[in-house]
Amino acid sequence: MKHNVTMVRSFLITATIATIASSSNLNIDITDTTGQTFDGIGGLSGGGATSVLLPSYPIKEREEILDYLFKPNFGASLHMLKVEIGGDSQSTDGTESSHMHSPDDLDYHRGYEWWLLSEAKKRNPDIKTYGLPWAYPGWVGGPEQSGSPFTHPNLTSTYIVKWLEGARDVYDVDIDYIGIWNERSSDATYAETLRQTLDDAGFKNTKLVAKDGDASICDDLAKDADYAKAIDVIGLHYPSDYKNYSTCHSLNKPIWASEESSSYDDLNGAACWGRVITSHYALNQMTASIMWNLVGSYMHGTNWYASSLLTAVQPWSGYYEKDMPVVWATAHLTQFAQPGWQYLSNGHGTGELPQGGFYVSLVDGEDYTLNVVKISRDHASCTRPPLPDFDTKNETITFTFKNGKVPSKPLHIWHSNFEEESSILFENEGIMTVNSDGSFTVDVSVGDMWTISTIATATKGTFPTTATTTMDAMDSPKFPLPYVENFEQYEDSQGAKYWADQIGAYEIHNSTLDQVPNHVFRQMVPELPIGWSDHGSNGPMTLIGSRELQDVTGSIRYAMPASAPNNASACMGHRVDQMWNDGIVFCVGNDGKWTLAIGGPPLGGAYKTDQIITSGTLKGAVPAKDTWHTIAFTTAGNQASGLLDDQPIFTNVQIRDLDTGFTAIGMSDWVPIVFDDFHLDYAKNKRPSKNNNGLTFAIGDTLIASDCETNGDIDSTQHFLLRANSWQL
Repeated sequence: MKHNVTMVRSFLITATIATIASSSNLNIDITDTTGQTFDGIGGLSGGGATSVLLPSYPIKEREEILDYLFKPNFGASLHMLKVEIGGDSQSTDGTESSHMHSPDDLDYHRGYEWWLLSEAKKRNPDIKTYGLPWAYPGWVGGPEQSGSPFTHPNLTSTYIVKWLEGARDVYDVDIDYIGIWNERSSDATYAETLRQTLDDAGFKNTKLVAKDGDASICDDLAKDADYAKAIDVIGLHYPSDYKNYSTCHSLNKPIWASEESSSYDDLNGAACWGRVITSHYALNQMTASIMWNLVGSYMHGTNWYASSLLTAVQPWSGYYEKDMPVVWATAHLTQFAQPGWQYLSNGHGTGELPQGGFYVSLVDGEDYTLNVVKISRDHASCTRPPLPDFDTKNETITFTFKNGKVPSKPLHIWHSNFEEESSILFENEGIMTVNSDGSFTVDVSVGDMWTISTIATATKGTFPTTATTTMDAMDSPKFPLPYVENFEQYEDSQGAKYWADQIGAYEIHNSTLDQVPNHVFRQMVPELPIGWSDHGSNGPMTLIGSRELQDVTGSIRYAMPASAPNNASACMGHRVDQMWNDGIVFCVGNDGKWTLAIGGPPLGGAYKTDQIITSGTLKGAVPAKDTWHTIAFTTAGNQASGLLDDQPIFTNVQIRDLDTGFTAIGMSDWVPIVFDDFHLDYAKNKRPSKNNNGLTFAIGDTLIASDCETNGDIDSTQHFLLRANSWQL
């Protein structure tokens, strides 16, 4: 498939290269008109709360981070922002709230994705926008609760249109692209219905992407002309450079790596990303790549931590990572070409380097860009898909402009190298000398990324270094204790800072239980959502703190709604994991029964016998519904104590003393329980412990391990936590 450009006004070439062992000659023909249209490089805020901590950053640091992501000619300078359409269900690193928890519920002030879209548009009005559901609220499956978003295509299409209307009417953001269902099935009838519904609702310019998953969608579209007509873009996740995509190309639609990378924000992640944004076009004519995830702004200890363009995980201190090698790998393309530019085809300015690596050229009128990349296999694997064996060597490349056509503007040189011992990040190396025969020479070493371009506006953006930005990420202060939250500082429908919903969705709302106005933290999901991933078998919960905490004491007020089943329970946990399958959890039921257990309450409230540490029945009256009660809970060393309404329920019960984890609040059923007046602090008797080798450390300390496989990469710098039976990331 090709997308021709009628006027050629700019030209860009980018290449990645390895070790210099030989000399080679490659030709560039900037008059080539057979290449495809460049659609851009993007970032993805989705997969459940990967950006949840970002809005809580101090304004100065938050603005800096957003500038590094979106400001043109400054940092990553992204062309596209893809966001999750919240669906009330766990979708990798948490839950994002839906704009419609139920059919009669519509609220455009939930979550942070619309805010993020607005901030991106504020910095770059031309940025392309893209929405994709990971999950759907349960009601979308119809009154029969089918568990599928495709059972009632008109209902689901209207649900998506309502999200688009919120973006447009409330946030002044027009959405350019909409996906079907992240990495799950697609459906012809639904796609055709959605297309018609979008057209009827005034969204004819919003294009459909399918299926945000594997290439099987191409076979489906090839067999169904009406289905194919409804779809504008083929979206593939983590596409292999070495797979045959002939069926996809036969459809004559743009093919994108609509999710890619999932690599750490380190030199290896930069090398991986620099390779794929070049190789995907050189080998398979894919015209856009979108990185998951945009910004690692979620809790240390949740899934895929720091797999991002940059990391910002400490809003309480203002610290964020400043080296940002993945940002600067991105800048090699985004600051030197824009969507709508034209790629030069293979053999005319694009292709593979003789000694390993890739190069691509882009043109737009009088402008030209060449991107050259040479990455070793060890630094090119990313997390998926597996790569064949290959070798990369340093080489000297002479590029020659053919047919007497040479760019009319000077060629600016920018260079990075992502090898640990020789790292260079996005450095300006002056003007390239072009010889009288139209040739120029580049020495390309393993780990290199070179950009040679007529574009003169690129910059390596910086901000003044402050105390908060010079701390080491892992050694900076942990979650700030003591921590107090009364939930009064927020607008209705918003989440609360530092909390990360994992099952269910929690929002700020006005209380009806008090004589004076009072904001509370309410669980909003009324039924089982149509999930993307396994949202677990436990009741709704939200996390706070850090994965390293162990000896803490906490308290919170709660009120159980009148609609709650009589066996429903309110809970607080310490030392819990992401889905509170592990940890020490104290629950109090509406029926007066209480438990101290391993893990959170199963939906329906019935713990298995082997989960219960101790249990009993409250003395006196059962906790009244629609009435405030206070849970207080402490874990310290190998002991736990719990109170309800200042009355001791159990004291110094023996528990495991090696567990660490978050603090969580939640309950055992899909009901709108409310919480207020949270307090968390270190337990008074926090103490050190010893491991089996006699080494002394503080429980919950972060330890260093080497040669451990994580996220598909071998990384000796990964930080691990001591758990009861094993070392875990």
